Amino acid sequence: MDSGQDRIRYSVKRRSGIISAVCMALLMFSAGHADAAQKQDGKLDYALAQKDMLKFEMNLNNLISSVFSSNPFAVVQKAKGAYLPGYGASISFLINIHRAVINSPFGEIRTRDLSPELKKRRIEELKEKLIRLLQDSGQEFRQLSRNDCVTIVAHVEDRNFPGEPNSNRIIVLSVLKKDLDEFGRKADRFNEFKQRMKIVEY
Repeated sequence: MDSGQDRIRYSVKRRSGIISAVCMALLMFSAGHADAAQKQDGKLDYALAQKDMLKFEMNLNNLISSVFSSNPFAVVQKAKGAYLPGYGASISFLINIHRAVINSPFGEIRTRDLSPELKKRRIEELKEKLIRLLQDSGQEFRQLSRNDCVTIVAHVEDRNFPGEPNSNRIIVLSVLKKDLDEFGRKADRFNEFKQRMKIVEY
């Protein structure tokens, strides 16, 4: 019974953390957008915006699956995005980089445990690929204005059960639409594009 209650409390805490992180990302990059909210809300084609978002979500989910192809249980929540008037687009996902033991209807399934060094390399690989994805396909957000933001929030868990030590992380990658337009699909300017981004990890 205690174990079940622990799992429920853990699930609630995890979801609360996700909501808090998204709110934090919005507060970080929303300054100066209040006046644009009314203007954009009147001209945004939501049907086209949703189509653009679905395409980006598909590209992002394919990227995540490729990074964790050896551990299919790592993806806890696939990427989902939303348009926020006066701000731009926000996309978030949740992965568990540990996932050494998975409970299934057929019992426990063990996957290859990752060393701390390998976990760190995997996270850095994911972060670099997310930045390149933004540079290569961020221009697809056709409904955004130049001063709107596109933000990816990656939630990285590093434990299986409540009570286990963890080093959970949240990675926030945000860039202005005008920078996507300027640097999009220009591989030789990747470092410059990366410097223009706001990257926060905690």
